[in-house]
Amino acid sequence: MRTLYTIVALIFILNTFSSAQSISPQVIGVAGNYYSVSGSSLSFTIGESATTTISGSNNKITQGFQQPSYTATGITEVESPIYEINIYPNPASNSITIQNEGSVFSNNTQVFLIDVLGRKLIEEEFNNQQTSIDLQQLSSGTYFIVIEENGRESYTHKITKIQ
Repeated sequence: MRTLYTIVALIFILNTFSSAQSISPQVIGVAGNYYSVSGSSLSFTIGESATTTISGSNNKITQGFQQPSYTATGITEVESPIYEINIYPNPASNSITIQNEGSVFSNNTQVFLIDVLGRKLIEEEFNNQQTSIDLQQLSSGTYFIVIEENGRESYTHKITKIQ
């Protein structure tokens, strides 16, 4: 019996002095902001999980998890001034034409049509003047034209396929 009391007391002491981890909630939202006026504040994020907290005398209302800051990252397209290549029409529904306006490529030059997952869907020889690619069998979406010279990527251009 004495052993039982000792075990219960030990468990009680361990529970009293142990503490759990604290994890501050974070959410990735597409936008948000924080406003503060004369002692009151409002913060929000868009695209967060919906939860609700309502308090009494302190006038505290919470909708969702709040994150302390957000960072926006942009991606810009860089046009290659080295090559004089026209790809038209863009967007296209039936076919696109790749026209070389002066760049000189070797005889070992390939043109690939690549989807957004990086899969090579179409492969054509590039004849240094003009090459057409048929798009009729493809679904609508974004694709990339990649010109490879001697096995190395030389030029990439984004196109859009429409119905």
